[in-house]
Amino acid sequence: MNIIFQAFKRYYSNINPSDLHIIELEKREIALIPFKEERMIRHISFKDLTSLKNYLENNVPLHLYYSSAYYGNPQAEDMNAKCWEGADLIFDVDADHIPTDCKNLHDKWFCLNCNEYGFGVPPEDCPKCKQRKIDVTTWICEKCLDIAKEEVLKLIDEYLVPDFGINSKDIEICFSGHRGYHIHIQLEDFRKLSGDGRREIADYVRGIGIDLRAHGLRLINGIVFGPDIRDPGWRGRIARAFYEYISKSSIEELEKILGKKAELIISKREKILDSMMMNGTKWFIPKGIGIKKISKIVEVAIKRNLCNIDERVTIDIKRLIRYPNSLHGKTGLKVCRLSYSNLNKFDPLKDAVVFKSGSIKIYVKEVPKIRMEDYELGPIKNEVLEVPESLAIYLICKGAAEMGK
Repeated sequence: MNIIFQAFKRYYSNINPSDLHIIELEKREIALIPFKEERMIRHISFKDLTSLKNYLENNVPLHLYYSSAYYGNPQAEDMNAKCWEGADLIFDVDADHIPTDCKNLHDKWFCLNCNEYGFGVPPEDCPKCKQRKIDVTTWICEKCLDIAKEEVLKLIDEYLVPDFGINSKDIEICFSGHRGYHIHIQLEDFRKLSGDGRREIADYVRGIGIDLRAHGLRLINGIVFGPDIRDPGWRGRIARAFYEYISKSSIEELEKILGKKAELIISKREKILDSMMMNGTKWFIPKGIGIKKISKIVEVAIKRNLCNIDERVTIDIKRLIRYPNSLHGKTGLKVCRLSYSNLNKFDPLKDAVVFKSGSIKIYVKEVPKIRMEDYELGPIKNEVLEVPESLAIYLICKGAAEMGK
């Protein structure tokens, strides 16, 4: 890991203190995982950015964090003595929490007990020995990152801005340096929210506990009434999800819910969609399809509109989160601070790369197909080759390569 240490040291030695700016630094707890140690060093605080920069230069971190919380005494080791004053509202969107087909191509799980292995989402228990000693190797790919970005845009465009009234200019986005993004809301309105209050927000964007009847879906005198697709909030979201599902679903998809009655939906599809556009809350539903079946279709449909976030991050009022413009110790990529306006054009595999000094010879153990900047590699196994510094550092950080001889 000496090459990684030297690269990280070079980065933190050259970083401008202003690049380490965070709101109210003096009230934040700073934490880090140093090189050659697995333990986290916590309960550090700094009065100014220059002091922080000097500390990082002399104590090079493999991973660097700061607290979402604001404290009166951030350096106190006892959490109660820190004097909690509030916390940013944070959302964590990670490709690990989003089902994608590409995981079957690049993510690998391995049983530490019996050596069984497989690809894709890891099982809870090893299918061979039934033990829960599963190790997982995950990789960055463009599809994973694109889907994570789409999830961030969904969270902002369909929930935070219209439903919570947050201006997009007040939303800070950070690429995590690995497989996802952190969304920071640093407004005073949210600082004092309790864990329970934050759980309500997390449940809202994840569609937890939706009562379809309370949102207008009901059967009255044989007629199905539902929310209007023009309604705000979850009412409109439910109607639009149902409309989109009916308009795009194949008969095979509908048969999983309706059985042979799926043919009724297909044959009357246009009439159903027209009724929702023209009549608002009065939905035309063919006879023979009851409210329970319609509710099941709605439940399946709205799953496509939920936000896949790690709710634990949002709920935690004392969370440690990756420090903007720090380096991720598992990839060597930068934790990039982004605005909403430049998120669309951001390419993590180019824009988060900081090490660009020539090439390095490495021995590659096993790597799926990957890209770093404009360089593509893999799948390969047990090869010595010369690659750009950014890719070499990434693979060594992942434990998939070592210095070549």
